Amino acid sequence: MEEEEEEVAYSLSVPAILITIFALFVSLHFITSLFTRKLGGNRAKNAGRIQKTAPKAGGSWPLLGHLHILGGLVPRHLVLAKMADIYGPIFTIWLGVRRAVVVSTWDIAKECLTTNERAFATRPRLVCSEVMTYNYAMIGLSPYGPYWRQVRKIATLELLSNHRIELLKHIRESEVLSSVRDIYENYH
Repeated sequence: MEEEEEEVAYSLSVPAILITIFALFVSLHFITSLFTRKLGGNRAKNAGRIQKTAPKAGGSWPLLGHLHILGGLVPRHLVLAKMADIYGPIFTIWLGVRRAVVVSTWDIAKECLTTNERAFATRPRLVCSEVMTYNYAMIGLSPYGPYWRQVRKIATLELLSNHRIELLKHIRESEVLSSVRDIYENYH
């Protein structure tokens, strides 16, 4: 009888402990995010610079950001176009916990990708990217820097040169032909 009472008391206390730990983590996250934002704002004021930021799109959820808006039945490009009508040609959205800049005019996109390409060329340094790509060894996920520039140069000269493309033309043609044949056989 006493063992059953102990098991019942133990089983009732475990969810309470888990809820308490979860609430503690959420509150610590909230406090640290407020603290870091406050420090970041003071740093900008102390530097004497006025930092211009793009308008922030409303409607984001904590941890999810704007993913609930982009995940509906309406195509994403139409959702972003509607948001551009509301917030202007350049604005920021949250994709999960990462902030992303959305540019919707050709002029601003050209300025971002040509004039200011170094500011937009890098990728976020994530632990999963570092582990999966063997310390950022893959060009697709490596951050902008000397290694990325060197690998891009090698890829451009060795893989994408006109001579190499002509040498591999027959392989591309055979792959396209076999893909079209597979599609025809599967759906006809």
